[in-house]
Amino acid sequence: MDKNAGWQWEINANQGWFRFNLKEIYQYKDLIVQFVRRDLIASYQQTILGPLWVFLQPLLTTFVYFIIFSRVAKISTDHIPPMLFYLPGSIIWTFFSDGLTSTMFTFVQNAYIFNKVYFPRLIVPLSYVLFHSFRISIQLLLFIAVYVIFAIGGKDIHPNAYMLLIPVFIFITAAFALGCGLIVSVYTAKYRDLENMMQFLLRLFMFAAPVVYPASLIPEKYKLIFWLNPLTPVIESFRSAFFSHRPIPFFYLGISLISSIMVLLLGTVLFSRKEKQIMDVI
Repeated sequence: MDKNAGWQWEINANQGWFRFNLKEIYQYKDLIVQFVRRDLIASYQQTILGPLWVFLQPLLTTFVYFIIFSRVAKISTDHIPPMLFYLPGSIIWTFFSDGLTSTMFTFVQNAYIFNKVYFPRLIVPLSYVLFHSFRISIQLLLFIAVYVIFAIGGKDIHPNAYMLLIPVFIFITAAFALGCGLIVSVYTAKYRDLENMMQFLLRLFMFAAPVVYPASLIPEKYKLIFWLNPLTPVIESFRSAFFSHRPIPFFYLGISLISSIMVLLLGTVLFSRKEKQIMDVI
């Protein structure tokens, strides 16, 4: 054998903490597209309304919020039309919740694939978040349509240039959902009780974000903790971009961006370090 011949494969037991193999993930970009396409098709198979559920889900949720929190509980919406107030909060929260929930079942729902074929495991949770990113993009078009209807109807609403930050809002939410989902997926594969606990915690966490109430209702002594929630600046900034009722909290939005990226890095490191061990458990 020629000693000068280069090695094609190298097997090393010691893997660095921050070895993410981004180049390898890029090489499998076509597989990511196929996974996203699979999820799009599977989501609406054997349904009567099909893709219309992308629009009906946030509309029905917003209508329920309107009845319960606006008409019954009479919670203030800071002079924003209630339907326009609840709709963006519902869309952003659903994006986060669905992204986290689908990602945390990565190993449980894909064990039959992981045990047969090799590909970077990170591709699966990444495809989940991309799938939900596609859905929220469609739902934002729905919000804009409803927004235009209210504007034509004479409502006092004024958009501003901060609407250009919408991709930043989506990125922060996606990074936070993916990071949390990666962390939870590692432990959900081993401890199935965590599934029920996470569903319960998600319901509670929704009320820690200004989905159905404005930030102005939070007492002063709790505002710091409230604003440190990465979803709070995103939802409030989104409303500020379309209604100009208060300036965008750039300081807390920056903290939200940094904290979401840190959670994503932590989740990616933990996922990469534990993925091989988990395959012996599931």
